[in-house]
Amino acid sequence: MRDILSHSDKLLIDHLFKVASISTSVVDGKGYRFVLGNTEITNRQLTDLVWIAAVSHDIAKAMDYFQDYIRNPEEIHSNLKNHSLLSSVFAYFVATRYCEQQVSDKLLLDLVPVLVFIAVKRHHGNIDNLEREVLFSNDDIEYLSEQIRSIDKVSIESIVLSLFSSDPVRVTWKEFLAFWDSNTFQRNLSDFRIFFKFNYSKLDEKSRMVLFNLFQVIYSTLMYADKNDVILRDVEARGRTTNIAHCLSRFREVNGFNQPQSEINRIKNEVYFKTLQHLEEVFTPEQHLYSITLSTGLGKTLIAYAVAEQIRKLTGNFDAKIAIVIPYTSIIDQNYDVYQQVLETDSSEVLLKHHHLSEPRYKDGSERVYDFDKSQFLIETWQSETIVTTFVQFLETVLSMDKTKLMKLTNLKNAIVLLDEIQTIPYELWETVRKTFISLGESLNMYFVLISATQPLIFTPGKDITELVPVYRKYFQVFNRTRLHYKKEPVSLNSFINTISEYICDEPAKDVLVIMNTKKAARDCFELLTKNDIEYTRDTEFYFLSTLITPYERKEIIRKIKKKDGKRKIIVSTQLIEAGVDISVDTIFRQLSPIDSIIQSAGRANRYNEKECVSDIFLYDIDGIHRKITHRIYGSDLMLKTKNTLSGIELLEEKNYLDLIDRYYKEVRKQSDETSSDLLSAILGLQFAQVDLKLIAERQCEPVFIQLNEESQKVWEMYVDLYDKEELTPWERKAQFASFKSVFYDYVINVPISYGESRINFDSEQIYGFYLSKLEQPSIFYSYSSEDTKVNTGYNINETVVSI
Repeated sequence: MRDILSHSDKLLIDHLFKVASISTSVVDGKGYRFVLGNTEITNRQLTDLVWIAAVSHDIAKAMDYFQDYIRNPEEIHSNLKNHSLLSSVFAYFVATRYCEQQVSDKLLLDLVPVLVFIAVKRHHGNIDNLEREVLFSNDDIEYLSEQIRSIDKVSIESIVLSLFSSDPVRVTWKEFLAFWDSNTFQRNLSDFRIFFKFNYSKLDEKSRMVLFNLFQVIYSTLMYADKNDVILRDVEARGRTTNIAHCLSRFREVNGFNQPQSEINRIKNEVYFKTLQHLEEVFTPEQHLYSITLSTGLGKTLIAYAVAEQIRKLTGNFDAKIAIVIPYTSIIDQNYDVYQQVLETDSSEVLLKHHHLSEPRYKDGSERVYDFDKSQFLIETWQSETIVTTFVQFLETVLSMDKTKLMKLTNLKNAIVLLDEIQTIPYELWETVRKTFISLGESLNMYFVLISATQPLIFTPGKDITELVPVYRKYFQVFNRTRLHYKKEPVSLNSFINTISEYICDEPAKDVLVIMNTKKAARDCFELLTKNDIEYTRDTEFYFLSTLITPYERKEIIRKIKKKDGKRKIIVSTQLIEAGVDISVDTIFRQLSPIDSIIQSAGRANRYNEKECVSDIFLYDIDGIHRKITHRIYGSDLMLKTKNTLSGIELLEEKNYLDLIDRYYKEVRKQSDETSSDLLSAILGLQFAQVDLKLIAERQCEPVFIQLNEESQKVWEMYVDLYDKEELTPWERKAQFASFKSVFYDYVINVPISYGESRINFDSEQIYGFYLSKLEQPSIFYSYSSEDTKVNTGYNINETVVSI
């Protein structure tokens, strides 16, 4: 009798035992609470269900078709080797037997085995909607019967007896065969389809959210444990518990925050300790949503981190993960550096950075750096105490069925999630986010802290969410760093630019920031300002910021803007500068945009109250095509609400911004409540294939690699050399590319294809998947100079197409 293998070098029984062990260790203990009306799935029952899914997930690999394949993978094999479907039927049988003994609620008795069945069925492949996953044809039945006949009864019975010889459930292969031969499976699914079609939608919304979360946890845990055993093998992921409060105290002392020398630092110190004190007073374990509402420059980053650590202590979950969620990849490095300074470590077990360009390099506390596969798995499943990540990474974990994203959800039990600049979530998602966060808080014992100067009404204050900054309105009254001038009469772009030019000449000592709503408008504005006949002072430097210049240039520009070198700075940017970019100018000219964007823009002026006088924020409604495009970007409804909120205002001081924000968000909340969500409907209906969050509207783009310097030239050559190595498998090529991926993409821009066109304008054809602007022969479509920043405007979409 030959050994029954799960992988070329592993016995099936060993793999099943190991995956089951990992699964139960992940979900066991306090944290989960799935309540449906008067019925609760206990932690013990959840652990048992996860164990059943894990111990059954590969059981069908015992069939001869798979055993032949795993021993001779280079040969041609039929699809009868595929194991997931039959394994899922067995998992359904075991889960049904378990629920008959342990579950009294009729709904759960019928539904839970189906959830386990789908989790096992789709631990490979793409998941479909529940009602489609439970459809079986006669061909499917015959296919499964043929697979069953190929399994050696003696071998499989031995394995099953070893796996199911004790609690939580005892079954034999002989019993499964009787279950299959009696057509019980087919009858059960037929009855379930009818039940689901006519009864599931009648369940209350809260129960349906809980059931969706229950499936997410079972599915996530199975995928995590399976990959863990295959990839990590000899590696034990270790939980770390750092005294973050001590680290914060040391960091504050070293930087003199505990002995403030200025008024703004005194206020920051005050609000830091008062917020922590207020948290002690208002915290209850049952309340999972909190907010930190503070104006720009008052230290929200450190306050929120201290709050997260305090919640760990108040709940007794000292090893709970802290996920710091930031809207934009472009500002992750800036934030990550702060946390690294606080924690004084480069161990990935303590602090991890994760976004789509992260280098897959995981280093543990012993300075061991893991190989690509292990590093990637440890990073993508957030094996760290503190994780700095993006909205896309986090929201796609909880609001999509992408396996690579969902796999980390099982590690977020008891987690504290800090969501910075929460106002960037579009109002169309508010209801979905609200109901998802409330449900995750109750089901996975997660805590959410929403952080912003412009706190949106996603949650109802005092009902859904608790504010942690006591008398937070007071801190909006303390400073008068900026004032808003609203020019409600529409102006042309040329008139707007002439006004800015005159201001720059009249105020030669002031740094000026101009923010436009589109890349084209920003570039046009910048070029007109720099090519204007007006003579500016000799020490004036011009900078242009847009996603059509490379990330390398953007980082360099922000570094130069922040440098205190006595030179006057004129900056023209798109909205990318609004949130989280730590710069401070004297004056801002802003094209009309929604209120939250306006207030965020104001946070880039006189940020630390360091200017000699109040900074002016001039708000202009630019007419013509620019107004039409603005309405297309933000939506006509939000622009109308903005104008209504600004009605009657010509001058507004910073101390009154909060009232403006409140009025605006009350109107937006009404709009949100009236907006239907296909995503929420899919979640509530267990339409898994439609649970697919698109946080960023997709537009077809083409990538361009820009050689700006020797580093970019070298990294391109590395990419080409790698691409040309035909002996490498796609996986090996991906692993090698990952080692320089982040540097490579510092020189890549993604150019949107114009509507009605099939490609972007460029003066050469694509090569190795990219258009290429060479260092020695730059493209006429890309403007860059290492000497003159007035030339640095990046890709020019208006350039004439060159014949190739």
